[in-house]
Amino acid sequence: MKRKLAALMVLCMICLLAAVPALAADVFMYEDRTMTLFEGDEGYPVILRDGKFDTDGTISYTVNNKKICSVDSDGTIHALARGTAIVTASLNRNGKLLKKTSIQITVSRRVTKVTLSTKNLQVYEPDDEYILELLGLTQEAADPAETVNPDGLEPDETQEPDGTEDPFILTNRVIVLPAGKSALLNAVCTPEDATNRKILFETDDVGVAKIVNGKELKGVECGECDLTISSVQNPEVTETFHVLVIEPVKKITVDAPFKSVSAGGSMQLDAVFTPDTATIQKVTWTSRNPKIATVDEDGVVTGLTKGRVTIDAKAADGSNVVGSVVLNVTQDVTDIVVGQYDVTVATGRSVQLKVNVLPQSANDRSVTWTSSDESIATVRNGQITGRRAGECYVTCTSNSNPDISADVAVSVIQMVTKITFQTAPGLSFPVHTSQQLDWEVYPEDATIKDVTFRSLSPKIATVDQNGMVTAVSRGQAKIVATAKDGSGRQGTYVVNVTQPVEGIELSADTYYVQLDGTLDIRPTILPKNASNQRVHWSSSDTYTASVRTAGTNTGRVTGQREGSATLTATTEDGGYTATTEVLVDDFNGAVKVESSWIDKNNKIKLSMWNTSNQTVRAVYFTVKCYDTQGYEMVCNKDGESTFFEGSYPMELQPGDRTMHGRFNFNGYEEPGTLGYVIVTVTGFEFDNGQKWMIPEDDRVPCQSIFSDHYGEPASRPETDEPEDDDDDNNVLKEDGIG
Repeated sequence: MKRKLAALMVLCMICLLAAVPALAADVFMYEDRTMTLFEGDEGYPVILRDGKFDTDGTISYTVNNKKICSVDSDGTIHALARGTAIVTASLNRNGKLLKKTSIQITVSRRVTKVTLSTKNLQVYEPDDEYILELLGLTQEAADPAETVNPDGLEPDETQEPDGTEDPFILTNRVIVLPAGKSALLNAVCTPEDATNRKILFETDDVGVAKIVNGKELKGVECGECDLTISSVQNPEVTETFHVLVIEPVKKITVDAPFKSVSAGGSMQLDAVFTPDTATIQKVTWTSRNPKIATVDEDGVVTGLTKGRVTIDAKAADGSNVVGSVVLNVTQDVTDIVVGQYDVTVATGRSVQLKVNVLPQSANDRSVTWTSSDESIATVRNGQITGRRAGECYVTCTSNSNPDISADVAVSVIQMVTKITFQTAPGLSFPVHTSQQLDWEVYPEDATIKDVTFRSLSPKIATVDQNGMVTAVSRGQAKIVATAKDGSGRQGTYVVNVTQPVEGIELSADTYYVQLDGTLDIRPTILPKNASNQRVHWSSSDTYTASVRTAGTNTGRVTGQREGSATLTATTEDGGYTATTEVLVDDFNGAVKVESSWIDKNNKIKLSMWNTSNQTVRAVYFTVKCYDTQGYEMVCNKDGESTFFEGSYPMELQPGDRTMHGRFNFNGYEEPGTLGYVIVTVTGFEFDNGQKWMIPEDDRVPCQSIFSDHYGEPASRPETDEPEDDDDDNNVLKEDGIG
């Protein structure tokens, strides 16, 4: 109800105003509230004035952003830079502000140039002869009666006063577009920050080519027209292209004379077009792998390296038809390098040559080997075999590129087959002397007859390079002669180096021999490594002591009767002699046990006597222990033996007796109460160092009296002779006779 009442009141007011005559209004305002200018332009906005603001007063102008625009005192606006600013006009009268009005100034950046991107278009320069020929054909194909002169003149009126025709001049670049095909158009404005960058595409003959969807140029039928690209903001800024709509290529076949091309070689390719009436029969050549092969603009393909490559021929008319061919790039042999260019080989021997066919990537690296004279040397797979002495050449030739080869100079020599020593076998000579060896090399026509000598035992004999052998020490040495020609042939010869005897020695001036016994005397031959060690023996009194040679040089003496004799040893080599005296006697009983007993302290007491007429410097004996019941007692530190060994280390002159307290009891350990002991002399040592061991059958045991612990001695028990025991205890115990 309220809304209806308000509407009725408004309607009444309108009717009332319409009935009253119009009154003058007070107006001071810009006619337009906004104005758009380009940078550098001027604007003259109009201010409407009426009523009390009609004529009186002065107007002043201000702008809120002087970088965008400026304003003169008369209200003229100068656009300076892209952006938006507010210009205000103020009406003043007598220094008093009466009214203000404002206008919004928008300063735009002007488009100065439009540029069509030709990246995905088939574009030709206007002076391209190939395109000019096509344009000429198109013009000739047109009906002269239908040709309209741009100036509206008759055909004959286009002639120059001199009667020549006005030549056809093309200034715009040409876009080639197959009939029925479309191309996306893309253009940009300059500057890039222009305020309005919208672009308009138009053709002057939509029957030839037209714009579809605002940005696609579509070829309708064969013919020519112009394409204009213009700025929507500044329509006067344009770029024009001539458009040639052609019959497109449907298929391209690439014709190659061969399926392969060598690296470094070239081959011409041809493009065959379908249909053969296609307007532009031209292609763009590209290689899908330019590292293997390249192709130039004329279709000449050049191989670079071994491999397979696809060459494409793309139609130049914009139809995007592509024809391809797959080629093999082969690598020819460019060089042959052999391991050595001068070879020496022996007859019957072979040498293998190493060969490197370059490059490694060559398709066929096989080679053929030939010899310039197979009677001198033959070759097979690089193996050269010498046949007879002489010189020739061996050639290695590439099978795939016969122009590439390598020659090797071959020298065949006759090798040594045998080395024989002419010196009679069994050469023997003493140390510090020399002997010359003689030898012969076979065959007689051997190329190199020189030999080298070496000794396999230089500590025995050395040899110089002339075959002179020098004896160094006793022994046998093998001398080897080796051919210098590399044949490996050798000859050997064995020399014997002897060591002469330089003297003979005996270890003692006197030797003692048991009556009816024997003694072996071994001399020392000087030097010890003398070759001949044989010695002959003789006795000055064979009735007292006879001697014979036993083995090589030992003198075996037999005592025949008591007395003395002189023995002589004579070397077989050199006749050197040595003499010594032998004394024959019954030495087994030279030292006797005079007495033995056990004192009240359970100590063993001994007394011995040198009954011989020789000086004795040590006596050896054994002591066996028994208890008071006559049973054997363990008395040795080994914990097992019932006897121990002893010695008397003092010198005994003929007739001397031992001194108490000087005996050594080796390994003796007191076993407890002793009943008695049995003492046996086993040997002694003469003052010249000769040891005398009494045979067991000749040893005389001596039993001691019973121990004083039991009063008077009981009858002596039956005992066997002391048993021989090889155990030796080196612990000494000294005891003596009190």
